[in-house]
Amino acid sequence: MSGQSDNGLLKKHIDGFWEGHSIEEDTWTLGPVRQSVPGFSTYRVAPVSAGSAWVYVTVGASAVGGCEFFLLSPYESRVHAETLAVVSHFNSERKGELDVGSTLNMGRPWMSGSQMDHLLVSLPYPYGPDLENAYVGGRRVRFLWLLPVYGKEVDLIKNHSLEEFESRMDECEPDILSLDRPAVC
Repeated sequence: MSGQSDNGLLKKHIDGFWEGHSIEEDTWTLGPVRQSVPGFSTYRVAPVSAGSAWVYVTVGASAVGGCEFFLLSPYESRVHAETLAVVSHFNSERKGELDVGSTLNMGRPWMSGSQMDHLLVSLPYPYGPDLENAYVGGRRVRFLWLLPVYGKEVDLIKNHSLEEFESRMDECEPDILSLDRPAVC
């Protein structure tokens, strides 16, 4: 199956999962991602109620490594399309090595007003396996969550374990949409 038709099936997966939401293409077109990930695009999923998350999700990143990525945001912002393009390009250059437990130093806060400048590649806990697993052209594609985290949380993951970090997150139940949520360390 061609990449173009695979991308169409991935878009159908997104449309089906977020049925009833406004979904618009919001692809970052600057930088090398168009060459490193042909057919790459991002979509912005609007919340259906106030206080719910905006979702930014890739289509095409799975051509290398089998993973698509998404971010949750309290606000609509083009910076998320850029972030997803950067992560997808990085993953392509690294031959698809990003997976659950990987962390990335963004070199800047994930959003203005936040001190979290790293991303953790995580299972899609807010949505579960119905979002995570898409079957396209005989292969499994995973939709993984890019969770903004603090550098000291990355240290916790590296020095202890992802499971320890997740356990602490479960204990404190932080507002994952808060730009200044407390660190779980």
